[in-house]
Amino acid sequence: MQGSFFGERGLYYRVSEMRPDRPTIVLLHGLSGSSSVWVPYEKHLEGAYNILSLDLRGHGKSKRWSRYHDYDFQVFAEDVASLLRELGIETYLLVSHSFGTLVALHLLLQHSGAEKLLLFSPNYAVHRMLRSRLTRGILGIMTGLFSELPSIHWRGVQLDYSQLGYSGDWDRRRLYSDILNTGIRTYLHCLHHLYMFDRDDDWSRISIPTQIVHGALDSFIPIAHAIELSRIIPNAKFKMFGDANHMLVLNNFEEVARAIEDFASGKTT
Repeated sequence: MQGSFFGERGLYYRVSEMRPDRPTIVLLHGLSGSSSVWVPYEKHLEGAYNILSLDLRGHGKSKRWSRYHDYDFQVFAEDVASLLRELGIETYLLVSHSFGTLVALHLLLQHSGAEKLLLFSPNYAVHRMLRSRLTRGILGIMTGLFSELPSIHWRGVQLDYSQLGYSGDWDRRRLYSDILNTGIRTYLHCLHHLYMFDRDDDWSRISIPTQIVHGALDSFIPIAHAIELSRIIPNAKFKMFGDANHMLVLNNFEEVARAIEDFASGKTT
């Protein structure tokens, strides 16, 4: 995997040797994380697939932006689409986790090319949850104030998640490290966009084969939301990991890697 910086959109990314005889997998991470969460999967998969993973705008080694609307989901999606065009990637399997699933949704609605969609811990119907309804008002005020302040945190680093061991959903060490690295401004901008997204019916417009994977112990997004989503997307199948929480990409490497490989090869259940 070769690390590079796409200056046009301020994106850090890693890409494997791109061979035309191999299918391509594009990996999108979650809120306040980075593509480093996918490093074990890159090593596992790059022998059989072309792999592209990137730090979403404002995350990891990608550029931090100041204003609230710099973090619209449509802008995230255009970042990914621009990078795909830059690298000449026309068809791919799209794999996303948590916040990245909404970036994936907007990418699919705006651009063609993805042939399959794999969603881990999808952020579906978050706006209906109590914590969203209670906090999005104050979050809106805070993001408005942050938008007016000059940016002093241009880029961050990538955290080594292998040092954390098992990570609970509300693991204070992981959350503190992630938010501090991403920056409070970026984190709150993205969180408010997540809490305000209420276009649940947009998922019904996804027509490509889709696999949804959710942990039974997820305390961020109820498993009932993922099951509901699997009924909304026309060609979706649902799989539950009984021993997994929201951070299954960190905690359940073997199961997640197998799910990616099975879906890529057409062995979904």
